[in-house]
Amino acid sequence: MADLIIEKLTMRFAGVVALDDVSFSVKNGEIFSLIGPNGSGKTTLFNCINGFNKPQGGKIYFNGDNLLDRRPHNIIDSGISRTFQNVQNIPFMTVLDNILLGAHSRIDVTATLQRWLSQEQREIEEAMALDIMDFLGIANYEQKYMVGQPFGIQKLAEIARALVSKPKLILLDEPAAGMNDQETREIANIIREIKEDLGITVLLVEHDMNLVMSISDRICVLDSGEIIALGEPEEIKNHPKVIEIYLGETADA
Repeated sequence: MADLIIEKLTMRFAGVVALDDVSFSVKNGEIFSLIGPNGSGKTTLFNCINGFNKPQGGKIYFNGDNLLDRRPHNIIDSGISRTFQNVQNIPFMTVLDNILLGAHSRIDVTATLQRWLSQEQREIEEAMALDIMDFLGIANYEQKYMVGQPFGIQKLAEIARALVSKPKLILLDEPAAGMNDQETREIANIIREIKEDLGITVLLVEHDMNLVMSISDRICVLDSGEIIALGEPEEIKNHPKVIEIYLGETADA
């Protein structure tokens, strides 16, 4: 059974085709990666799933629900959360309070910002957030302000905020961007653990091919809004069109 089904998705911006009849499904419990050159449609696809973009054609289903009928702020109620290419943290809030914003579907965000939650409710939400921070290895940062924190910590806080919403599917948009080699290896391990330990399906957009090939169950390759390859890592690695796009040469050149 597929958690996420994309059917013939088409998205245009002022005549530019960002997605052209894109169809695939993401199975429950897998790490499914989207790769392709800049401008190939990866983030546009994420934005369609989240409701930020409304496609001109096609359908998106998650666990049988038609996501195109939902507004962006309601998508999270379906069990989908996401991170962004650029970190979206609030500098002068603590790391913990930034993460608690991910619980906005259960609590009043204004109450979170102003600390107006009841003591009981805050303790429940904080306990969950602290468990996730511990899972990601950033528990020691809970009361530190986000401003000035290392980039890697800010990226992990963004993942933590997405996890606090209790997703069934998490969309990770370039989680390793800007990371050094050690941090990238840590991110790879975290993504595996999100799948294996938390039981969350992962849809990943990433440019680091070593990371993608090492953790993905399946990979979809986009180019100019079209799917040119779909399969397991070994298939993708040896696909002639993928080799041509990434190496600028034909497979037998």
